[in-house]
Amino acid sequence: MSTRASNIVAGRADLETWEAAQPQDLLAMDPNIDNVLRMHFGAAYEGAREQIAAAARLAGDREMHALVQLSNRDENLPRLQRYDSIGRRTEKIVFHPSYHEVGRRCWKTGVLSSLASRPNDLLSGALVYFLDHHGEGGHACPIACAAGLIKLLQQLGTEEQQERLLPALLNPDYEQRLHAAQFVTEVQGGSDVGANACVATPAVDEAGSYRISGEKWFCSVVDAGIFVVSARLEGAPVGTKGLGLFLVPRQVGDSPNSFTIRRLKEKLGTQSMASAEVDFDGAWAEPIGPLDKGFKNLASIVLDTSRVHNALASCGMMRRATLEAHTFARHRRAFGGPIIEQPMVQETLARMRVIASAAVASTFRLLALSDRLESEPDGNLARARRVSVNINKYWTSVWATRVVRDGIEVLGGNGTIEDFSVLPRLYRDAMVMESWEGTHNALCAQVLRDFATRGLHRPWCAEIKRTLNAIECEGSSEPREYAEGLHQRVKRRIGQLLASDEETARLHIRRVVDEMCHLQVYVAMLVELAWERKNGVESDKDAILELYRYFFIEGVVPFDDSNLPRLVREVSGRL
Repeated sequence: MSTRASNIVAGRADLETWEAAQPQDLLAMDPNIDNVLRMHFGAAYEGAREQIAAAARLAGDREMHALVQLSNRDENLPRLQRYDSIGRRTEKIVFHPSYHEVGRRCWKTGVLSSLASRPNDLLSGALVYFLDHHGEGGHACPIACAAGLIKLLQQLGTEEQQERLLPALLNPDYEQRLHAAQFVTEVQGGSDVGANACVATPAVDEAGSYRISGEKWFCSVVDAGIFVVSARLEGAPVGTKGLGLFLVPRQVGDSPNSFTIRRLKEKLGTQSMASAEVDFDGAWAEPIGPLDKGFKNLASIVLDTSRVHNALASCGMMRRATLEAHTFARHRRAFGGPIIEQPMVQETLARMRVIASAAVASTFRLLALSDRLESEPDGNLARARRVSVNINKYWTSVWATRVVRDGIEVLGGNGTIEDFSVLPRLYRDAMVMESWEGTHNALCAQVLRDFATRGLHRPWCAEIKRTLNAIECEGSSEPREYAEGLHQRVKRRIGQLLASDEETARLHIRRVVDEMCHLQVYVAMLVELAWERKNGVESDKDAILELYRYFFIEGVVPFDDSNLPRLVREVSGRL
């Protein structure tokens, strides 16, 4: 065989080796998340670990990967079937069989049934994290929407509503499931929910019920069995104060509940999950919670849940992209050796791993806070968590896109090919995550309003400070001292922001939120480092913290720190 031919054979063999090296047990290959869960669960982790491990093995299964890829092929995307074979209107969404097979496997993990006992956000979140290694996969959004309705019913539903709806929402049998959707966005409003015009009028034929009329512009999970819908009550105030929250079943008897699907959206990403435009024309609805607090409950329960799920999706996609890129770099040869030996590739891999680790730290800390608040209600901690959820959704979704894009760069031209790796689909899904449940500017504007009108910066800063004070640093105390200085810097920035005029504050809020995010994720990782040191866990979290500081807080000036190449090599060399 000629040298040229043998090189071609060797190159293809390297790719075959890379494919075979893709990890299938994602928990075993992710010691960081194992330690993070062990820290937050405490003694309860041993009882939960096998369920989490089963979800991790499912997510890494090659057959699962093939099913998700199949359901996302253009010819297999969902389609609208408005009428049945004899002309009866159905408004049915038809999916490829692979879509439902993925759903069966996801529901079976207990990702929703685990929410039957409270508090359990940490367990459900861990399951979501591994399932989201496939990105949307057709079911991440349906799971998030169902979780939001489960919490809404648990907190605000009547006893009759809970008994009627929760068993099916919590059922791990996909064939018996009741899945949910939330329809809020309208064409004239978008993030400006106060501009919504969809109307709810009391039903003349049934006391306590309502009829919904109007248009909803972005209705994801339009195949759901029940919709959570915001609508303006007749005679109610303008803005968000006039919005009530309602449950609208898909069917009344055997017929669609007075709604029409205009068309399915042709989206950039999350393509195997059906999104649509919907017109309601007197659809039957029942209130959920007090109607004069509809928007408050929508934001504090439903959107809050979706924003946490959005962050989990970003975490899962970042981790999957890191795995793809790292294993590829170990097996792809160019210029005389594996490309992982190239310093620029090492820096890219190190940056990907640092960001993914930071996102996991911040997001799972929020899940642990959620469980803690259910067991030990604390008003100030709840207010601090509200800020953290919003900035965490913003930060994780921004960086998920960049991390997946870095992964594509490591794979080179191969990284742009749909059937070569998962990365092109993850990139499209990550772009959607950036807008889903609040654009970046909308979230930052919400943070500014919360600071200016409700003073939520004070409990947020205080909670960060309490966390820092509780850290017992064994070994070097430098990271904690650095975090304390960063905390003071962020407090000053917030003070400057609130002391400025309105236009200046609106202009600079996103820059301040960026600094808040850096503080929040740095402290979350510092908590993990302190726990690892105290429990004798071997890791490179100290190097990850230092690189985070170099890359994102202080910035790197070439040649100023001879320690940087060593850190890059160390962090890029691990998974």
